Amino acid sequence: MASVAGSALEDETAEGRVQRRTSTLARFVAETRYEAIDEAAIHATKRLILDEIVVAAAAVNTPMAKALLRLKCEQGGAPDATLVGSGEKLPAQSVAYVHAQIANLLDADETMLNRMHTVSASAMVGLALAEKLGATGQEFIAAVATGYDITARVGLSLSQYVEDGKGGLAFAPLFGWSWMAFGAAATAARLLKLDALQTARALGQALVTAPVSYDIVKSNLPEFTDGMPAYWHKYQMCGAAAEAGMNAALLASYGWVAQTDVLDEGSEFWRSFGAAGCDYDIMYRDLGEHWYVTDCAIKPYPFCRYGHAALDIFTRIVRTHNLAANDIADVLIRVPPVGLCVTLAELTTVDEPLKLLHSLPTAMALIALGITPGPSWYEVDLTSERVRSIARRMRAEVAEEWGPMILAQQNGDGFFRRLPAEIIVRTRSGEEYRGCSDYAHGDPWAPGYEMTDAQLGEKARNFLGGILPPARIVELVEAGFALDLAPDVGRLTRAMTA
Repeated sequence: MASVAGSALEDETAEGRVQRRTSTLARFVAETRYEAIDEAAIHATKRLILDEIVVAAAAVNTPMAKALLRLKCEQGGAPDATLVGSGEKLPAQSVAYVHAQIANLLDADETMLNRMHTVSASAMVGLALAEKLGATGQEFIAAVATGYDITARVGLSLSQYVEDGKGGLAFAPLFGWSWMAFGAAATAARLLKLDALQTARALGQALVTAPVSYDIVKSNLPEFTDGMPAYWHKYQMCGAAAEAGMNAALLASYGWVAQTDVLDEGSEFWRSFGAAGCDYDIMYRDLGEHWYVTDCAIKPYPFCRYGHAALDIFTRIVRTHNLAANDIADVLIRVPPVGLCVTLAELTTVDEPLKLLHSLPTAMALIALGITPGPSWYEVDLTSERVRSIARRMRAEVAEEWGPMILAQQNGDGFFRRLPAEIIVRTRSGEEYRGCSDYAHGDPWAPGYEMTDAQLGEKARNFLGGILPPARIVELVEAGFALDLAPDVGRLTRAMTA
């Protein structure tokens, strides 16, 4: 990438050595041609856009979605973009805010490298702005692929875990995921056709308007406690981050002047996100060569990704042996010594849907009852004896022998490709069935575990049945996979409405 001589983006020393600076990331977003994005990344981006629309539409009937929609409808404004479900039109920023937030609501949105799920900000900013601007499908794909790559690189560069002193890992006490505002800004900048200097300014403005980090223990406490209402913002405000990023790019397009060096090597921007440090090598390594959209796992369950391997194994045992809920006498859930994995296995019962994502015993009870994963899980009375009598048959055990493997991954790559689980089911008639897996369905890096296009279509049908007409669901899936050939996003936005 050529430097912009004499500008705020100059990124070479007098000796001609290229430094790791925000300008490099800005050029990547502004100047990468669609044709330079490899086919795997294009296909992965189409899948993720489709999946984000599916999980957002699946949440439209929740009280949380209705509150968000009321907020933005009362604010009013230009009818730039279409809302999933109802088909109402609002300003692009408002639509991106609502969509990004509800896409995370059921906890069924993607997870990258078992580290974060933050695609919603880029995908939903891109969708709303592409509709407003009349962008082509290829322009939309390129904007999401490049923009999300910025989110992923920033997120992976931040130190997220600390050793717990017991041979395992736990989240850093002060943290957040609002760096996705960088990706939202980059996606918007790309669609607005900003140059590299304007894009760098958009990134700088995104930093000062992104949601703050928080005390993760206190914020999440209600999710693990019966009788305490769960906070509706959950653990991240994807909507606020999306809107902040879009507004940052729009301001830059109006001539707004902001910092152009916030992601330069040596910057301490990471302190704003409560991280313990920043690895700039991760942020800049293989830029334009490795596309992080290809590392995103699509989730079959509306549940924390750290529990998916256990849910896969349990589902397989129940189906293979045709077990009814009353057949199950006892289930042992073995998990690695990672704080969140342990919590998921130990939290036996919960009293409202927003807490479901953190209770493996409750989720496994729903599987035993034959309830299809998706919005249906959120319609069940989780306090009923029907559910809790099964959940109480589950018990947790920490597999300390997996600790060295977990620490090796954290000290090596800084994330986990392998998060093992073992399930042992004992029946009332005395049989014992067990299974173990290092990976979960949807992991794209583990051969045989990838979610196929057909399975993604099945997820759409499972999640959207009763929300969208069957013909609309078929059209939505077809439009998503044909996005690279589309002259605009009109077919996609029409298909996502009832």
